[in-house]
Amino acid sequence: MSYYPREVIDDIRSGNDIVDVVGQYVKLKRSGSSYVGLCPFHNEKTPSFHVNQDGQYFHCFGCGVGGDVIGFMMKYGNYSYPDALKVLAERINYILPEGEMSADIVKKRELKQNLYEIHKIAARFYYEQLMSDNGKIAAEYLDKREVKLGIRRKFGLGYSPVAKGALYENLKSKGFSEDTILKSGLVYKRDNGAYYDKFFNRLMFPIIDVYGNIIGFGGRVLGDGQPKYLNSPETEIFNKSRNLYNLNNAKASKIREFILVEGYMDAIAIYQAGFHNVVASLGTAFNENHAKVLKSYADSVILLFDSDEAGVKAVLRAIPVLENAGLKIKVLQVHDAKDPDEFIKRFGAAEFGELLKTAKNHIIFQAEQLQKKYDLEILDDKIAFSKDIAKLLSNIESSIETDAYLKEVSKMTDIDLPAIQDEIAKLNNGVAVVRMASKGSKINKNGIDEARSGLISILVSNKVYYDLLSKHIKPEEFVDDFYVKTVSYIYSLYSQDKPVNKESIIGYFETVEEQSRITKLFVRQVGYIDDEIEKAMNDLVRKVKEAYYDKMISDDYSNPELPKLMEMKRNVSKLYISLSDG
Repeated sequence: MSYYPREVIDDIRSGNDIVDVVGQYVKLKRSGSSYVGLCPFHNEKTPSFHVNQDGQYFHCFGCGVGGDVIGFMMKYGNYSYPDALKVLAERINYILPEGEMSADIVKKRELKQNLYEIHKIAARFYYEQLMSDNGKIAAEYLDKREVKLGIRRKFGLGYSPVAKGALYENLKSKGFSEDTILKSGLVYKRDNGAYYDKFFNRLMFPIIDVYGNIIGFGGRVLGDGQPKYLNSPETEIFNKSRNLYNLNNAKASKIREFILVEGYMDAIAIYQAGFHNVVASLGTAFNENHAKVLKSYADSVILLFDSDEAGVKAVLRAIPVLENAGLKIKVLQVHDAKDPDEFIKRFGAAEFGELLKTAKNHIIFQAEQLQKKYDLEILDDKIAFSKDIAKLLSNIESSIETDAYLKEVSKMTDIDLPAIQDEIAKLNNGVAVVRMASKGSKINKNGIDEARSGLISILVSNKVYYDLLSKHIKPEEFVDDFYVKTVSYIYSLYSQDKPVNKESIIGYFETVEEQSRITKLFVRQVGYIDDEIEKAMNDLVRKVKEAYYDKMISDDYSNPELPKLMEMKRNVSKLYISLSDG
């Protein structure tokens, strides 16, 4: 079915955040958990075009078009499926395994391949220098920081020698042109025509993307010199705002919660202690692009920055950025040490693991920081603090979360809970937070599509329901080719223990029409509370199975199996699926 292997398509989709891509063509504004804008596919004055970052899909409630980021490019650019993939692959410097390309694209691809090769050679050169007598000063520094030899190899740590043209000469000897070497960013040319290495007398940290390519370097000065840390410049293969240090290893850990730290050495120390789900920003302020990258591989983040004033400010800046990306956020501060590296050296890996368990929810952390501004023994300060807390809590969409935080903050500050609730109501113009009403399980008599859609929604929500439903209803009983295809794919994912979510299911379809249809199903799905789910599931299954037998019976009245089919249809009413059987 696919033009490329599924893993290639998944890589391209995950590398292109849908809000980022759609935002290049549509002016989007955040609204609750979605982004909204004027639909680019039909004329409208009131925005009905929604982009869901958590699910990585878009849907227009006006014209009904929807899909994932590939579907958007197909519709917007009038591309075929493979052409849309190529456009998105090019956007993230992903090299597709096949396909015809123009001369310009071939040239650009060759440049990138050369740059990847140059960086690989440079990394090997720096590592060899570290292991030689030239790298004694860097090796001594790593010994002092207790970085093991195996970790040095794992991270490809190296040393850029004092000789300022050593790397340039090495690359020239490998046959690379001067122009290509300059485009790597690792060498620059002075006005006098001499070539100089960008890095010299520095401990070198290769920066590796999620595909295993070395795309840049960070260098720490050894001895006197400024800046203390220096990164590669932006190139055809390196963008420091779209990459994170150790992301390749963190992704491979399969842990959907990442630890985000400030520097290379903290990341290495935490990794060496056995916690491989750690990443670090690349010497630049944490931004929305970093958050989007994180969201592709993680559901939640533990912010672990230094506990000094600068570290706290960095955390407070990062929280809204991560929140806007749809990530769950915790905050952790080390005690009795200036940073995670020192903490691990002083107390050990096991104690660091215990420390991670104490990470605070970001709301509580922010409340604690707000509290430091006030003396709650003073009435005016207490009132001002209550208003600040109300602002903090007023944008939380989940009423359950809001109630939990309200109770915690009230306990923490000794401020009456109703007082904070009143302030929140004022901020919301007196409108209470709308709780998602659970909807009944009554099905429209003729609502076969609604019944099929409802079952798919239940299937996707929890593997427990798949375990039950798959015993009682087969994909072919959904009759309609679209639903049969959808349920067959969901069953196959579960049977292979693969993730089942909206993003993966929408991405399974390769036409705009099918993507729009499955997206519409998800955005209009009915939610059921626990005590309703069993009744709803049975009502839906009966409805779908009855429609299946109706079709079997009507298709061929001469079928000798007709009496048996009619009996099977009558028995559907006796079917009962119990959650206790799961």
